[in-house]
Amino acid sequence: MYSGLSDLKTLITQLNATQQANLLESIFAGERKATPDVDLAPPVVRTIWILLAMSTLVVTTRLAVKYRTTRRLYLDDGLMAIALILAWVHAVFLQVSFNNGLGRHVYYLEPDHRYNALKYGFISLVWSYLCPMFGRLSFCAFLLCVAHTDHRAKKWPIWTFIILQILINVTAAILLLSTCGSHLEDLWVLNIGAYFEYCLDIDIQSNYAYFAGAFNTLTDLFLTIQPAILIMHTKMRMGNKVGVASLLCLSIIAMIAAIVRTVAAHTLSDISDYTYDLTPFVTWVSVELNVVLTVTSLPLLRPLAREAREKTARLLSIKRKIKEPWDDTISLRSMHTGQEDVESKTGAGVGVTALGNHSRDGFASQQDPESVIRTVEMSISYEKNDSPLIHAALVGLVQGQAMERLAGR
Repeated sequence: MYSGLSDLKTLITQLNATQQANLLESIFAGERKATPDVDLAPPVVRTIWILLAMSTLVVTTRLAVKYRTTRRLYLDDGLMAIALILAWVHAVFLQVSFNNGLGRHVYYLEPDHRYNALKYGFISLVWSYLCPMFGRLSFCAFLLCVAHTDHRAKKWPIWTFIILQILINVTAAILLLSTCGSHLEDLWVLNIGAYFEYCLDIDIQSNYAYFAGAFNTLTDLFLTIQPAILIMHTKMRMGNKVGVASLLCLSIIAMIAAIVRTVAAHTLSDISDYTYDLTPFVTWVSVELNVVLTVTSLPLLRPLAREAREKTARLLSIKRKIKEPWDDTISLRSMHTGQEDVESKTGAGVGVTALGNHSRDGFASQQDPESVIRTVEMSISYEKNDSPLIHAALVGLVQGQAMERLAGR
């Protein structure tokens, strides 16, 4: 069975280009007889676009709620917007690759389809490093901002992970694109002789993928623990702490996805049936990056949940309101003599009796027609140093009416 070309490296390097092509075609012909043409693409494509739709909804809602609440966006929002754009770029590249045969065995594909499937599938891996990197950087920027509300919180660990996230993931993207130097297309056309001559040892690529995956898993663990430390330092009640932690510590889900992706990176260890073997890996890549975008944006949706809770409470209070005895129309005409009283109704079916200018027995009019209602419009602006308190109030780390107003309520 065709298990990979690395095992044939010694033989292939001794052949000329024509002999290499004939050898590859003879291997493919034998595999077509022994292996059915299976297509893994349909369920994977559905999974990718469903996950992307979910993360897009969460991120765009987060940005809209943040802007409506604070009347501006911050650094963490800009980084998250970049992450979302890269997620769409990643999905488009994968879709083009799937349209050309990604998910099928490489030996069933026509040369031009094989080229496009390998090319766009390979380049999609670049965005698979950069997209979750920006998502994690967004949450790091958020935590760095919130940490300024607690003098006990250490900032240097957050800065350390920010710097290492950039260095390690950007290096992974560069390593992918420079695998074969200027002969990268030889990998996509399966010019196996040129691949063994010009490209880096495949173990370098797979080992670095393991390393980058392990570090991203460690970052997700840190992004789970750091919010828990900030929550422990607050003076909130235990119930409130648990509620805030359930939002801020969701990176543990991203950590699980990162672990599975790292384990699946073993498919990078050989140039074998790439278009088929890479499909489970790119599936978990999509799961990881969309989970990162979703779980790091959910905490900023707390104002939306708070508004929904308050609206529900108001509706329930209206339904339970006890009817007051003066809600109905009452005529006081029989109670007075010598003055003509005027009976009127105001509101939704609520009767109010307006008395004359001179009422007796101590009665006073319910509403002064000459009263003045003064409306004052206020404009609230935020200084740069308000950013830590604003972010802390948005997710519930700082509570109380003053902080709610500061958060733009």
